[in-house]
Amino acid sequence: MGMGTRLIAMCGRFVFSRTSSDLQAVFEIDQVDEDLPRPSFNIAPSEQICVVVEPGSRADADPSPGSDRRLVAARWGLIPRFARSMASGPTPFNARAEKLLDSPLYAGPYATRRAIIPADGFFERRKADRVSYYIHPGDGSVLAFAGVYEWWRPPQVDLPRPGAWVLSTAIVTSDAHGPMARIHDRQPVCLPRDMWAAWLDPGVVGDRDLLEEAVLTSHAVMDALDFRQVGPGWGSTQPGTRRDDPGLIEEWDSTDAP
Repeated sequence: MGMGTRLIAMCGRFVFSRTSSDLQAVFEIDQVDEDLPRPSFNIAPSEQICVVVEPGSRADADPSPGSDRRLVAARWGLIPRFARSMASGPTPFNARAEKLLDSPLYAGPYATRRAIIPADGFFERRKADRVSYYIHPGDGSVLAFAGVYEWWRPPQVDLPRPGAWVLSTAIVTSDAHGPMARIHDRQPVCLPRDMWAAWLDPGVVGDRDLLEEAVLTSHAVMDALDFRQVGPGWGSTQPGTRRDDPGLIEEWDSTDAP
């Protein structure tokens, strides 16, 4: 592990370099929020990211009713609805698929608050030798990470106050399969296009069948991805040294390292 780096959990950095107009046709989005984060080649947990949601119309204190498919900004790191503050407990950026049905953190969001997180690709280090890879569709298409989301507000804030609600999300992960298993023991659940509608629809209750189908069908998506060896620069966590540029995803030969 190089200086200025530490172990980063599975799917702890990803790339999203597209504009909202690029996604509108792909995901058949009806409404685009104005305050979306800028494109980035090195997105880290706790940052704002773009998510696709269908909020539905429910009387559960969701501040954004409506059935349109929306592209919105969310904090990457799920804040449980029962949290007293953002610092009082876990805010996981990955949600293990095995825990979605039973965990107090995920069961509510998985039932009716599921999201898609668009991405160009993601970074991962091989556990055996710490070699870095950028994992992405070779044809340049968009990855659709399965996600769950939650609305949260500080308990002491009055409900009607504008801006009190925080939208947060986590990427669903599963046991690694196929080529990915040679890099890491976990992988993001990447939904094929024919799973998007059911995953997003709040009228489709999140049950074991939906989860098993999402995980199973994601295997074919993951198996088709390209694994490009890249430099370690994406993983820096030293303050002031984190890079965010296209060079992070360029092919890299370790023999050329200084």
